[in-house]
Amino acid sequence: MLFRRPSRGGLCVFAVSAGLMLAPLLSGCLPSAKPSTPALQPVAETRLPSQAPTQPVVDTELPSQTQTQTVAFPLSGTWTGSAKNGAFEMQVTIVVQAPCQVGDVCGTFDLSIPCSGTFTLVGQEGELYEFRAGDMTGSCSGAGRDFLQLLPDGTLQYASRGDYGETLGILASKNLLPSPVAQRIPVIYDDDGSPDGTSALLYLLAHPAVDLKAVGISYGEAHPAIYIQHIGRMLDDFGVPGIPLGVGQDGPLSGSNGFPEWLRESANSFWGWTVPNAGKTYPVQDSADLLISIIGRSPEPVTLFFSGPFTNLARALRLAPEIRGNIAALYMMGGAVYIPGNIHDFYPESDNTDAEWNVYSDPLAAKEVFESGLEMYLVPLDATNQVLISKQDTGRWRAGGRMADFAADVYDGLMDTTGTQSFSIWDLMAAEIMVNPELCGFQALHLEVVTAEGSTLGQTAVVPAGTPNINVCLEPDVALIKQTLIDGFSSSR
Repeated sequence: MLFRRPSRGGLCVFAVSAGLMLAPLLSGCLPSAKPSTPALQPVAETRLPSQAPTQPVVDTELPSQTQTQTVAFPLSGTWTGSAKNGAFEMQVTIVVQAPCQVGDVCGTFDLSIPCSGTFTLVGQEGELYEFRAGDMTGSCSGAGRDFLQLLPDGTLQYASRGDYGETLGILASKNLLPSPVAQRIPVIYDDDGSPDGTSALLYLLAHPAVDLKAVGISYGEAHPAIYIQHIGRMLDDFGVPGIPLGVGQDGPLSGSNGFPEWLRESANSFWGWTVPNAGKTYPVQDSADLLISIIGRSPEPVTLFFSGPFTNLARALRLAPEIRGNIAALYMMGGAVYIPGNIHDFYPESDNTDAEWNVYSDPLAAKEVFESGLEMYLVPLDATNQVLISKQDTGRWRAGGRMADFAADVYDGLMDTTGTQSFSIWDLMAAEIMVNPELCGFQALHLEVVTAEGSTLGQTAVVPAGTPNINVCLEPDVALIKQTLIDGFSSSR
């Protein structure tokens, strides 16, 4: 069930995530081309290993020449399970796209060794498929061949043979494709005007389980009154006008921590992206008042998504503490629990190595929210630093509609201008986990926000002996997170 509660961040501008600096972004430099597929290589004659796991692999020779017809994959989706290489056992996650053509990169694998990479389809014989591993990262070693076969009981047989020996396993389907739901979940979105936060909004808009009740912009990377108009124009352009818009106060509850003004000016220009409906303005309400109104009159508890400072929510709880009773849960991107923070991204001379920007921008607001008694789920830098996407991933998003293209353009442009092959997805990842909490292993902790001036201001500190007050995502399922994004965006027509 979605939202099931677990049991236990021309014109040259600069972009920044709610969690981390994104570096220079050139407007007009957001390509829409899909990544090219590798050149087809001939299939060498080979046989599968004679030793078989629970179900036997068909012992047959693969064709010596590849086929070029489109293959309709009965095994497309996400598969997980264990495999053995001698006495060594490992966890395996394999995702396969459909349709897939010989020579295409149409799958990914992730082994708990750790070792991960892509799968290129090499050949087919009946229901037996051969893949070639590529783009490998982690502790992968040796050369080999990989075979997948759908078994009569609906499981997937995985066999890999090479100079590392034989690895054999049976995998079960674990697909997280968005599907129509009888009743959508009411959600309120609040961000500080970041590029990845805007992509998170697009993901929530495209997801069939989400009923977006309001959109708010807080103090942070953007000036709220300016950026909320960009959001209104974007929503109108995508054919979803009428969602109530909230604008937060342009400053924290107390203190003066803030992003550099040059960055906020970049947000004013919508990060260099084309501004649709530029001549229009849209009605807005005070974000705290809007939160109180929507939550108070909702016939069912509302789920909150916050990927910026918590100023708007802290103000709402001060004004109307009774709304806590109609909040199902709060999902947040922010904080750094067991790893360093990211204040140095903008202020390298700072002696604060502990805080993360969403909390640091308004520590008092974060402290009040953390102590509010709400059911809370935090996705900190500890988790988001583990998940990177590439143009291969964003290229697959583009099978969807305009919203998917926009989200892909954002990250493709960031990879281009930073000269990197992969990029973090702070706020987008948090939104995805809100819809599918099973994508991350949460740990119940007691966290306190440091509000005293000094080098630890804004730190989210663990209190070992304290009663847990927040569920913290520390063990994200990297392969499933990336695949679920592909599934979600590519089906968002």
